[in-house]
Amino acid sequence: MFLFDPLLIKWLIDSALPKKDLHLLLLAAAGFFGLYVCRLGFSALAGLLSFRTVQELVFRIRLNILERMNRLSADYHETTPVGEKLYRIEQDVDQVAELGSSLVPSVLQTAFNTIFVVGTMFVLDFRLMCVLLPLMPVFFFFRKYFENRLRRASDLAQQQSSCESSFLQEHLGSVVQVQLLHQERSQIEIFLERASTRVKALTDRNLVETLFRTCYMADISLGTIAILGYGGYRVFGGALTVGGLGAFYSYLARLFDPLHAAVDIYSRFNRLSTSIRRITEVIEMIPSVPERATAVQFESPVRGHVELKDVSFSYTNESNVLESLNLRVEAGEKVALVGVSGSGKSTVAKLIARLYDVNQGVVRIDGTDVRDLRLESLRTRICYLMQEAVLFDRTLKENLLLGKPSATTDELNRAIELAGLGGLLHRLPKGWDARIGPRGNALSGGERQRLALARAILQNPSLLLLDESTSALDAPSERKVFANLARHFSHQTIVFISHRISTLKWVDRIVVLNRGAIEEQGAHDDLISSGGLYAYLHNTLATTTDGQGLPLSPEYFQIRRSHL
Repeated sequence: MFLFDPLLIKWLIDSALPKKDLHLLLLAAAGFFGLYVCRLGFSALAGLLSFRTVQELVFRIRLNILERMNRLSADYHETTPVGEKLYRIEQDVDQVAELGSSLVPSVLQTAFNTIFVVGTMFVLDFRLMCVLLPLMPVFFFFRKYFENRLRRASDLAQQQSSCESSFLQEHLGSVVQVQLLHQERSQIEIFLERASTRVKALTDRNLVETLFRTCYMADISLGTIAILGYGGYRVFGGALTVGGLGAFYSYLARLFDPLHAAVDIYSRFNRLSTSIRRITEVIEMIPSVPERATAVQFESPVRGHVELKDVSFSYTNESNVLESLNLRVEAGEKVALVGVSGSGKSTVAKLIARLYDVNQGVVRIDGTDVRDLRLESLRTRICYLMQEAVLFDRTLKENLLLGKPSATTDELNRAIELAGLGGLLHRLPKGWDARIGPRGNALSGGERQRLALARAILQNPSLLLLDESTSALDAPSERKVFANLARHFSHQTIVFISHRISTLKWVDRIVVLNRGAIEEQGAHDDLISSGGLYAYLHNTLATTTDGQGLPLSPEYFQIRRSHL
């Protein structure tokens, strides 16, 4: 609607005012009022539609990213900071939605306004319009000159903002530990360093955008001077009316308004393209543990027979964590994996649960390569419980029901009893409905592990992998929990991983790992009598108070040489 204002002003100056006709003046006023009302109505309608579009766009993009992140493999989640993932879901999506939702209407409006204004200016005075044409290539020259600079500045600003967000996410989740280490000042210094780097990147981006706008304004100023000078000369000669010059000058401003909008759109597009690239990086990322198109469901019932044949694996391209490992676990067998830290115990469990895929060899369950099984079917029948109990800021009952949403009250009570959590249930004021806080922080370390174990019991898996999942319990409590599990899962396969060897003497077989290979295996008494690595670890740990694995010492190698 604002495009008709200059024409109405031209008619007012050239026709209505010279005639001194009050009716024409009132008609002009009514025309301006009508244009204002229409402009206001269209603006309000556009604002409402834009807001709704933004919210819909934010919802859909965030949902797509979250679904994709849920499908990405463990290597991505273990190497990517939470703050980085959160920044992509929140900040990048907000920028794409807010800028992108108005970008298309702005482009269309700019294109329409430019065509209308240029056409009207040609009709008003062809010669004046020809004066402006040489200035157009100057504008596009500036756009080309600043293109790469704007993109690099936008990329760097986004990257530094993401780094700061990742640091804050990590710090705020570890404030208590920072206090215990008395490292508040060093953390503040690190934050100041990252914040200043982010501010510098934002300042550099703003500087490039400001220089671009300055060059553009200089182009506009040259056009204004040329129009006023040459247009005034044509008014003196009678070739152009005063109203025509006023209308042309108004259209000049409206011609450069689209150009100014184009500059703004261009700057916004560079920011938008950076966020789009960061979002598409996640959406187009291929999981390192893909599900084959020919993958099948587990055949029922699952017996829990496990075989690792000639398995080699490394987390990076450097040395292997496992080297040509061969291991068989019979259905229903209770097996313990022991060894010093870094010997590959947890890696074996992660490969069985298919959090990672082997580099060489094969992992089979009931004779089927785990890569030929649907992930949903595999994860339904296998439960891998890690040392750090992962709980959610929900009620005690809701956390348990994640293991089996249809569990009855009797099943919940049975799981609580087996995990030794009966005292906790009575201690909590609201019982089942008590919230346990973020990551279960309202509970002790042992209670968190017991609750995670009770949830695993509700899953009733055919194969249970316990990776230091009872490390926060004292030895007697751990032995009792293990005994409960052995009775409850008498026909299921259980693999225990623990540095506390004294609680695992009862298992069917103990497998001793050393540097990614099986050093020895057998029953507890047989391994003790052989005087190998297991005997060394057992005798050494018996004298320690922390129960943790120790690095191999020269004494061990002397024992091994005498044994061999």
